[in-house]
Amino acid sequence: MNSERRKPSLLWALLTFTLPVAVILYGTVILGVRPPVLPLLVAVVLAGIMSLRIGYSWEELQEGMLSAVGRIQLAVAILMIVGMIIPAWMASGTIPAIIYWGLKFITPEHFLVSTFVLCSVASLATGTSFGTMGTIGVALLGVGGAMQFDPAWTVGAIVSGAYFGDKMSPVSDSTNITATVCDVPLFTHISSMLWTTVPAAIITLAGYWLLGSMHTGDTGSVANINVILSNLEASFNLSPVAFIPPVLMIILAYKRLPVLPVMIICLVSALVIAFFEGSTMAELAGQMTRGYKAATASPELNKLLSRGGLMSIMVTILLLTSGMAFGGILEKARVLEVLLDAMLRGAKSATSLVGATLVAAYIILLGTGSQILAVVVPGRAFSESYKNADIAPQVLSRTCEDAGTLGCPLIPWSVHAFYILGVLGVSAVDFMPYAFFNFTIPLISMGCAVTGFGIFNTKGESVRAVELSKDSSPA
Repeated sequence: MNSERRKPSLLWALLTFTLPVAVILYGTVILGVRPPVLPLLVAVVLAGIMSLRIGYSWEELQEGMLSAVGRIQLAVAILMIVGMIIPAWMASGTIPAIIYWGLKFITPEHFLVSTFVLCSVASLATGTSFGTMGTIGVALLGVGGAMQFDPAWTVGAIVSGAYFGDKMSPVSDSTNITATVCDVPLFTHISSMLWTTVPAAIITLAGYWLLGSMHTGDTGSVANINVILSNLEASFNLSPVAFIPPVLMIILAYKRLPVLPVMIICLVSALVIAFFEGSTMAELAGQMTRGYKAATASPELNKLLSRGGLMSIMVTILLLTSGMAFGGILEKARVLEVLLDAMLRGAKSATSLVGATLVAAYIILLGTGSQILAVVVPGRAFSESYKNADIAPQVLSRTCEDAGTLGCPLIPWSVHAFYILGVLGVSAVDFMPYAFFNFTIPLISMGCAVTGFGIFNTKGESVRAVELSKDSSPA
């Protein structure tokens, strides 16, 4: 009874959700507060005050915040290891070697397309968007910088490719979790996602080809690349040994080893290579703590390569903690539950159910910043509604990923957006317009629901085919 009394009304739930989100957007987009720690903290305070108003105690809200913060322990651990991997891969010559051969073989007009494809392949093989962005992505960002691409363009292509694999890889955590939650066989889930993934990938490739053709750089760009190539040759060992860490990462991840051991092995392998190439343990320890500081003859190359270190990601961890605390309050005060219940009441047809699932996933993302919650909560909440409407569970699982997995990096205060900011140095507000794959898929998903293409009933039959068969049958 007490629990029901403290369940907010729909109006109060909307206010408790929208006002703090408006504060975050105002601080990040309008005022341009970077990093947006202060807007997030103000949102936490505002959500807390509004939750106290309906009868929750501070102790209960604190419990909700601590529970939510506890869910990002793995993300924080990965972020810290990636912070150490980046300087280790610099010292071992791994990232410089990738940049070198990238500049040798990738032309500027094809750079964005190549970036999307390379990150897609790496993420598909490893199943980890974080690992892909923190390793191959950092190297490609360096290639793009040498070619004088806007970092937001490059990061948009890196994110699009990384989340292609995060969505489609059979070794991806999000892919397996979504299939399990929606009670769909893994490869049935993956095959269902092809209906939205293939068109989105084609549109994305066309978009990056067009964007690449618009890039001209300046008259000195070719000379600039030649200078960078010569300085890389003079400053680093670019032998095949430098590629051992990324090859190990792909092999071990494909064998389904947990992500933390894989990342640690990649870190240790790079440290061993760097040690045998002349780096001292003191130098490596300093680089892993404070970041790698390049000392080539090219100031521009030094700027590209000087990055990473544990200290560089401390602000990101603070942002993660603040964002999850905000989501924890909304969960504890049952704000998200009330909003989802209201959406479920009006969803009956395929169009309304898919639309409601997409919106629900984005509400969860806006409220909690958690990719896993954005696929798990709608997957559980909408399961019975899809069954009652005679729509196959693989349509639900696909829709959860179309919004939850692909939308997470686009939310400026999400776990994934803060990770990208910490590792690649570009905020979601800046790269969002160029992450073509991520924002195209939900539109295609909604288009499938409206037209009936790619929508199946519980017998596995195409709803569109059944309707056409009925229309063509004699009266």
